Amino acid sequence: MASGSRGHNASELGEIDVSESSIDGMGAMKFTDEEDCGFFGPSSNIAFMRYISRAIAKASPHRDPTLNPSTPQRECGRKVSVAKSRPPSRGPELGAENLIPSPAVNIYALPSEERTWSLIQQYFYKTGQLLPFIHERSFCETYFQMKRERFSKVRRTWLGLLNIVLAIAASLSTNGDMPAEKRIQESDVYYQRANGLCDRDSRRNASLEMVQYLLILGQYLQGTQKSVQAWTAHGLAISAAYQLGLHSPDANRGFPPLECEVRKRTWFGCVLLDRTLSMTFGRPCAIPESYVKLDMPSQDLQMLSLTAETETHPTLDGSFFTAAIKLYVILYSVLELCYGANLGFEVSTNSIDAMSGILEGQRRLDEWRLQLLPSLGLKVWDIPTSREDVEKMDAGSVIRHRFNVVLSVRYNNLRILLHRRCLESLLDSFQTQDNTMVTSETRLLQHMGLGSVVSCVESAVSIISTVYNMSSGSGWRREFLGAWNYSLYYSRSSV
Repeated sequence: MASGSRGHNASELGEIDVSESSIDGMGAMKFTDEEDCGFFGPSSNIAFMRYISRAIAKASPHRDPTLNPSTPQRECGRKVSVAKSRPPSRGPELGAENLIPSPAVNIYALPSEERTWSLIQQYFYKTGQLLPFIHERSFCETYFQMKRERFSKVRRTWLGLLNIVLAIAASLSTNGDMPAEKRIQESDVYYQRANGLCDRDSRRNASLEMVQYLLILGQYLQGTQKSVQAWTAHGLAISAAYQLGLHSPDANRGFPPLECEVRKRTWFGCVLLDRTLSMTFGRPCAIPESYVKLDMPSQDLQMLSLTAETETHPTLDGSFFTAAIKLYVILYSVLELCYGANLGFEVSTNSIDAMSGILEGQRRLDEWRLQLLPSLGLKVWDIPTSREDVEKMDAGSVIRHRFNVVLSVRYNNLRILLHRRCLESLLDSFQTQDNTMVTSETRLLQHMGLGSVVSCVESAVSIISTVYNMSSGSGWRREFLGAWNYSLYYSRSSV
């Protein structure tokens, strides 16, 4: 096992995987030559931009004919071109026949001990808090044991898990003087090493470590131009989780309390990633809500290492995870009620039914914000955040502030997703309805729809102000936001 400071040298780290698709792992599109298509359904930002583009085309006297709803683009529905540039001799592609990294990458190498430990700490300082399904102390003890034994008995799957932890920590890090390009190069090599270690043969032998590896891999790929691979990793994680029975209350009872809790939280990690990808890609959820039968995360078992803050509030990570899971239950219902579960069927509903679904979704969101969160000691902001609000946040409650900020952004994003459906219906009615034949149903939709438009604007301003004031600050307050790619996605959804 190689280890040394040369881990920061891009030429010695190996070649970088630059294979890209036109859609990134958060469902954002860039324009390249067409090669094949992917389905991006009604809840995706791409679908929303179709409504905006058609409305602009309809209103413009000199509209671009390519935006005309009657063109083949309109009839193409929700299929979007996904171009892939595949330079020769690049890194591995998930799901490919041979998962072998570039020959220049030694899959058994690690960076210096100082850098490795720094990245492990950074992972649990942020990502590990927001998706707390890895027990920090057990993970670190395994790493120290591996060092003591000079890497002679380490499992390939655990080493793959370590490398993907290093990859996501390096890609999301905002600490130090390393330029962003160098961090991306460094994280890509850890990603290639992890892929080489957890190859296709390894994935056939499902283990808890493998599911955790695939979940973090899916998170990592969401911040890259690898939408196909992000979706594939997610599917593999769910298949392995089912194989292990992580979803089953009966199966989990046979394990010691800590392992039972880790299994349960790993399953909830699968559920949360499933809902996130369904929303961003506009695709059906792979895990029906009826399959989620486990109890909420334990409030008595601390997954993070003790700090002054977690020692005072030992239930903090369990409270946050519970709040996130409950919020994503509402997300699932919004996708079903307002977006037809992203199945892509042309469902005809009248304005009353549509508004009824939106009102029910808002009722559940209000209940979550006003009843559940206070009981867990958390809160969200549904109004714009000012620089003064950020400055008032004290250094003794960094974890709690981060949880509140992340929940606030997620809540406002879901509120936009809920009310956006009414805005889309309004845009459709303006395009298809003759001004001289305005029906009573259309008048009702337009009247009630104004409230939804106001809700979208309020939440959009709240997200943008939060992300701006947090990211433009200095020092430790910049760490309140979650992963940069999620912050960027939520900001894009608001514009």
